[in-house]
Amino acid sequence: MGPVLHLNTEATYRGGEVQTLGLLRELAKAGGRGFLAAPAGAPLARKAAELGVEVASWNPRGEWDLAAAWAVLREARRFGARILHAHTAHALTPALVAAALDPRLKVVATRRVSFPLRSRLSRIKYGRAHVVVAVSGTIQEALEASGIAPDRIRVIHSGVDLERFRDLPGRDQARRSLHVPQGAFVVGVAAALAPHKGHARFLSALSPRRGGFSDLHLLLAGDGPCRGDLEAMCAREALPVRFLGHLDDLRAFYGSLDVLVLPSLSGEGSPGAVKEAAAAGVPVVASEVGGVAEILRHEREALLVPPADSEGLWEAVHRLARDSRLREALASGAARRILEFGMDRMAGAYARLYADLTIPAPGGGGPSTGRRETGGGDTGGRGPGPRGG
Repeated sequence: MGPVLHLNTEATYRGGEVQTLGLLRELAKAGGRGFLAAPAGAPLARKAAELGVEVASWNPRGEWDLAAAWAVLREARRFGARILHAHTAHALTPALVAAALDPRLKVVATRRVSFPLRSRLSRIKYGRAHVVVAVSGTIQEALEASGIAPDRIRVIHSGVDLERFRDLPGRDQARRSLHVPQGAFVVGVAAALAPHKGHARFLSALSPRRGGFSDLHLLLAGDGPCRGDLEAMCAREALPVRFLGHLDDLRAFYGSLDVLVLPSLSGEGSPGAVKEAAAAGVPVVASEVGGVAEILRHEREALLVPPADSEGLWEAVHRLARDSRLREALASGAARRILEFGMDRMAGAYARLYADLTIPAPGGGGPSTGRRETGGGDTGGRGPGPRGG
């Protein structure tokens, strides 16, 4: 596998940036050469540089910034890269323009959300990538429904740093650090405070159920445009909720929890919070959206409910609050299941993909892009169906 230039346009540090950094780290461990182009001063650029990754400052002013495309071409030539890996939708267009200027370059685009490709431009640009990586089988299906050729899609689930989330502070210490009462039943949500994440609907269903939760304490980790409205709702209803904001280190958060809830309404690909909770030994209640059921299966490793069923989410939380054996069984099952989604497994799948793009196919027909992986976090096709087994 030759050098790869990774492209990321985000100035923030969220799930996609966690995955970009983890991939760079794991590929470097295996002897791969990866370089990063990212906005100057962005957390991802800083963290990658701290790992020893060579970083080029890259500040596109938009998808059609031709100077940004020329910069990609220049950096690819400087690093000797033959693969451009676009980790964000806005990075894909400059990558494709650079590849048009130098046909030796191959473009990989990772699609992390299950929203359909709504615009003609989106369908065109994803259709012209050499390979589109879908981080769940659900995203694969959405891409195919949008007209992306099946032989250009490969499924590679996002990874999780298993060791990091096994090394948690003790519960008492974690709760003290977050100012959580020691005897509370603690439910957490780790997600951006955005409409499709479902916080408002989930919290609105809490009030009628508070009688059975005299010791309930909710922790919301994350930030976003809905924070003000959510804080006002919680103040108005006197809900036992604490807003923690963005946390660079979530280990104390997971260490303090009795249950992790993912109340998302749509858009999830391969949600990191579900995998992190599983690695941390925290039982999960989640909406069955996107690739959730491909990671943790209903009644085996988690309790899953239909999207937008906030009452169902709270019923599942009540069930776990009453049944410590079920909490332990789900957490144990999830800890075994999540071994298939380690960051190293994800990086291995990407390394095989990069090799497929740079090694000529038999018969001299150019690089092979259609090979499908099987097993673990790299499913190579559709994951199990809803509540799959």
